[in-house]
Amino acid sequence: MSGEKVLNSKLQTQLEQRERQKRLMQPPSPGMVNQLVDFGSNDTLSIATSRALTKGFLEQLDAHPNCIVGSTSTRIFEGTTHYLDDIERDLARFHKAEAGLFFNSGFDANVALWSTVPRPDDVVVHDEYIHASIHDGMRRGRAQTRSFAHNDLKDFRRALEALRDDQKGVKDGKSVVFVAVESFYSMDGDVVPIQEMLRISQEVLPQGNVVYAMDEAHSNGLIGRDGSGLVCHYGLEKEIGIRVHTCGKGLGSTGAVVLCSETMRMSMINYARNIVFSTAPSFVTVAAVRAGYELVASEEGEQRRRRLQQNTRYFERMVTQHKQWAEVSKQGIIQIPGSENWGSGPFETPIFALITPGGEENELADHIRGNGYWVDSVHYPIVPKQLGRVRLTVHADNTKEQIERVVGVFMEWAGARVKKEGRRAKL
Repeated sequence: MSGEKVLNSKLQTQLEQRERQKRLMQPPSPGMVNQLVDFGSNDTLSIATSRALTKGFLEQLDAHPNCIVGSTSTRIFEGTTHYLDDIERDLARFHKAEAGLFFNSGFDANVALWSTVPRPDDVVVHDEYIHASIHDGMRRGRAQTRSFAHNDLKDFRRALEALRDDQKGVKDGKSVVFVAVESFYSMDGDVVPIQEMLRISQEVLPQGNVVYAMDEAHSNGLIGRDGSGLVCHYGLEKEIGIRVHTCGKGLGSTGAVVLCSETMRMSMINYARNIVFSTAPSFVTVAAVRAGYELVASEEGEQRRRRLQQNTRYFERMVTQHKQWAEVSKQGIIQIPGSENWGSGPFETPIFALITPGGEENELADHIRGNGYWVDSVHYPIVPKQLGRVRLTVHADNTKEQIERVVGVFMEWAGARVKKEGRRAKL
């Protein structure tokens, strides 16, 4: 048997094992997704699927008829163009940051940041639910890492106190403690308690040797002045030293910018392998990003943000007012993290996790899709074991009728299980 056949046999065995465990991931066909109403994609402002972004992108092409489509080289050689320089400068100004460094993707941005900026005597304290790309970056870096329970302020305080008590460099202010969080968490849709965290770190580490880094992947474009994000919404630009704003979700395109000091920017240019050895972002990528930012900062962008908030709140009302929700939630047929806090904050996030204890997320997703609505089925290793869920995302262009119907569909599925539970209780 040839080496290739041996390899393919091993890989096939591994894939078959994952399929038996109901964890095999396979991209859905574009035809199937496009036929259904979108409650799955990250296009929360609907600027990509509505073709609003396409119009702005084509205008960028018309305005630069002599552009070079390809990048031709890496950033450290000939890949840095005036157009790329301009977008970095403009995005830093838009988000009120000192400097910005643009990457081909949010994954690239996080790997570059976390593999190069923290030094060997530093420590990264991170929420347990941070993005996989942050974990990959930390593994490539040389700083120590410590996690704390998701959005748990008491555990966060304990983690900082343990570092202060155990490590002289941290206590004396000579070692930097990085705090890695997300603005909106991508799988539960909850919000980082950033203001409380800032107060805790100031109390525990009065030397001020703390650098916060916030991944704003799911808040970029959605909140803040002109859609500038959570940090700008709260006016914390000076308190949060590093921000990662991706452009593939609310902005509708691709790529990401790391907002930081000029010194950090130069450090990544010199030491991040995916900057030094990767082709620079192309004109096409950057043109779509510029078009997206111009759109979200416009009156149309503001209208889309308002519509998204209205739709999100309407979805929450449809769930909580449904006649079977109380029993469905009580029996744990479907649980939605954070539902007890809906309507209590200044804004709502459009991401909802329909958690189905017992590993029935695929069955629920199939039921919803079979009724004409696209949602995502998410399971281990993307989320912890026993916390498989259907991830449902509300969009600015969803109609009230669509929201009413999709809620009715998954409550129909859950209601059938409530009745089964009731019959079992009588036996």
